[in-house]
Amino acid sequence: MPLTARQRSIHNKNGAKRTASFTKGKRSRKPSEGEYLFTNAPSDLRSIAYPGGAVALGLLLVARLTSGYWGQIADCDETYNYWEPLHYLVYGNGLQTWEYSPVYAIRSYMSLWLFAVPAKVLSFVMAPVSVFYSIRGLLAVLTACAELMFYKAVCHEFGVHVGRVWLCLALPAAGCFASTAAMLPSAWSGALVSAALACWWRKRYPPAIMLTAATVLLSWPFTALLGLPIAIDMIFIKRQYTDFIKWSIISLAIILLPTVAVDSWHYGRLVVTPWNILAYNIFTEHGPDLYGVEPWTYYFVNGFLNFNIVWVLALSCPLLLLACTLISTRSTARASFCAPYWLSLMPLALWLAVFMTQPHKEERFLYPVYGMIVLAGAIALDCLQKMTFAVGTELLRWRKERERRHYLVYTGPLVVMCVLLAGVASISRTTALFNHYHGPMAILRHIPEQADSNGVFNVCFGKEWYRSPSSFHVPDAYRIRFVPSEFKGQLPAPYDDGHNATRTVHQYFNDMNQGDNQTYLRPSDCHYLVDSDIGTPSKLQPPYHKNTNAWEIIASVPILDATKSHRIFRAFYVPVLSNKNVVYANMYLLRNKNINI
Repeated sequence: MPLTARQRSIHNKNGAKRTASFTKGKRSRKPSEGEYLFTNAPSDLRSIAYPGGAVALGLLLVARLTSGYWGQIADCDETYNYWEPLHYLVYGNGLQTWEYSPVYAIRSYMSLWLFAVPAKVLSFVMAPVSVFYSIRGLLAVLTACAELMFYKAVCHEFGVHVGRVWLCLALPAAGCFASTAAMLPSAWSGALVSAALACWWRKRYPPAIMLTAATVLLSWPFTALLGLPIAIDMIFIKRQYTDFIKWSIISLAIILLPTVAVDSWHYGRLVVTPWNILAYNIFTEHGPDLYGVEPWTYYFVNGFLNFNIVWVLALSCPLLLLACTLISTRSTARASFCAPYWLSLMPLALWLAVFMTQPHKEERFLYPVYGMIVLAGAIALDCLQKMTFAVGTELLRWRKERERRHYLVYTGPLVVMCVLLAGVASISRTTALFNHYHGPMAILRHIPEQADSNGVFNVCFGKEWYRSPSSFHVPDAYRIRFVPSEFKGQLPAPYDDGHNATRTVHQYFNDMNQGDNQTYLRPSDCHYLVDSDIGTPSKLQPPYHKNTNAWEIIASVPILDATKSHRIFRAFYVPVLSNKNVVYANMYLLRNKNINI
């Protein structure tokens, strides 16, 4: 197919030979057989159709904004460590965790202020829940823009075929749907790392360093590991020592100094939060093992749930690249301006090697490399196509045509089948998550507004404490609190009233996850209470919804009872079969009959 003006521009910029329209009538040479057998970036720009920047951005925006509106909060850490402090910065009230205690100070207020400023402006014209979804929409847009940069860089570095496969696999991916609009440092790092790698592959080193510094200092310090290949390339391969040191110092000055200033003001003492979180997780005996200790198989299962066959392809990528190299060195040969495969894929290899060996495992810990997982899957699929073509030319009639045909002509059905399978499985997973767990995002909408009231009303959570969607989901006059339950760990407590509440030291906070019930309310002091019929009732977790003398059911939403549901059908939605193999319980919003509201 003919080249567009943009394709010709990119083709020439990459150093490839000019096409006939740029040679003033000179006859171009006849391509060799090898170029059609194994075509790599960027030469395949001459014959392959792929989505341009505007189309790709439109597709990414639709997919990510869908996530921002319909996605649920999958991790209570997102609610209590980020949405609640953000609510405090915007409205002056919210829940505080021990991580935000001045004694420990391992969370930064600087990154929250980047969202608090637009949220504060929106709060003058919107209800809190609308502000919540607007900020999620902002996160979705920023993520889509970072993914666009990543997509264009992949087309440049790995070829437009790998680029378009990456786009087709990333758009419906269940993992990307979950991480896109999450108010979590690991999710922000996913966008920042994608943008940093994109700049690195395009040889734009200053912004690559700046973005890496941003993800390390503003988001998650451990993502410095993902910037290691950039440092190796600049220092040991390109020998650009001066530029690397200069831009590293500039990045530190621009990002770290304001962060230290803001956090030190909030905590009332000199604080370097990136160092604090590193010190807590690395240099304390209980830091990395206190929460979420999982078996070594955790990420293998979780990766398959979020990326299905793409995860399998990604893990197989090194072996498939080696197999392609053994078949023909042309299959893995790179253009002179491209980094070698081992360096380009090093961020993913390093991240998986480190985090798979840690006892503390959580789904969100892989968010920073979600784009790289899909990229490794796309490269692996491209390798499968090349290997299929190489075998086919020896065993089938393809050999007679290979001088005139591209390897993609014969292997197109393979990639279409894999993309469709991955897309259907991802949509099935996303649908299952929405059906099973979206109820908590809607239950608090049934709380009525209290007009012309100066009082404060309490909305309490007991055994369902980890399902709270945040204070953004209750009207202004309401506060989220907790009642005793069988959970013995440490739960957040309300910020103190007053201007310097972030500097207040509370004795009930500790870094050992030891619960302290002095901040809990009695159920009789709650105006509303969230309950469910999941689990076995106990003295601390009575079935409040059955006590009709004290509580009135205002609303109920369905929620999955995982212990009574089939493992496969609770993980993926299959029409007809899922409804027969999963069991839903009810989540209730109760009103206290003994308190006048």
